[in-house]
Amino acid sequence: MYTFNRLDNAFTALPYQRFTFSLFRPLLAALKPGDSLIAIAASDSNKPIGLALAQILPDSNSALVFSIFVEPNYRCQGIGTELLNYLEKELISQGCTSAKLIYTSGQPTTVALERLLQKRNWTPPAPRMLVCQSTIDKIINAPWMKRTEIPDSYSIFPWKEITQYERLALDKEQEISAWIPTTLIPFKHEEKLEPLNSLGLRYQGQVVGWMITHRIAPDTIRYTCGFLRPDLQKMARFIPLLVKAIQLQAKANIINCSCAVSVKRDSMANFVKKRMAPYLTALKESRESVKFLIEG
Repeated sequence: MYTFNRLDNAFTALPYQRFTFSLFRPLLAALKPGDSLIAIAASDSNKPIGLALAQILPDSNSALVFSIFVEPNYRCQGIGTELLNYLEKELISQGCTSAKLIYTSGQPTTVALERLLQKRNWTPPAPRMLVCQSTIDKIINAPWMKRTEIPDSYSIFPWKEITQYERLALDKEQEISAWIPTTLIPFKHEEKLEPLNSLGLRYQGQVVGWMITHRIAPDTIRYTCGFLRPDLQKMARFIPLLVKAIQLQAKANIINCSCAVSVKRDSMANFVKKRMAPYLTALKESRESVKFLIEG
């Protein structure tokens, strides 16, 4: 007989760590009573067979669902549905009024997950990000990789060389005109940045663009945050900045690269679909689904 219960400490959560992504396993390892982390376990005669994991967001009535996983041999038996059902009820009991789940398409479990969300009356999945993967050997052959020249009024520099004055100037400009989308403010992405090819772009002495990268594995660099001042975007000055970053990675013989681009950034999303796609090893979508939690 299958049983479902909320885990409330690291010891009981230990056998269930394999049922979520490695990113979230440390959260389970630190689980304690009263935690904002909500872990609903499924078991068969005390044998762990599944887990639904979510976290209540701080200062919010919302929760983010991290994962729902069922042991392969136990799938198609309604266990995933019950895990999500129990998770929703627990979130309601904690005062949550909504929950969101973000996932990546193209996985073996994508179809089953989307059926589960539909069954539990979550919103239809909406595209959120384009998730790109490639190798340097492949991307280096893209025709746009030849676009390296920039006018003399522009200069590319290592991001680590940005001055305190330039930081203050960007902050001041943002206060006045808010030309940088909140998620693309470079200073928010500086922790553990990759100095090899995190770059900035100056125009007439002012910082107008950046590409902040991170080494997410010894052989992989993620292109985390790239942006160019809106009035300069039509001149395609961002491409030489991207090309330079890729060239520096190639020179260092780091073979893999990845990035994620918001579908709301029309120009970049179109660039990915039309110009980058033929030179990618994988192109997937990050999608999101929401449920407004109403008891009863």
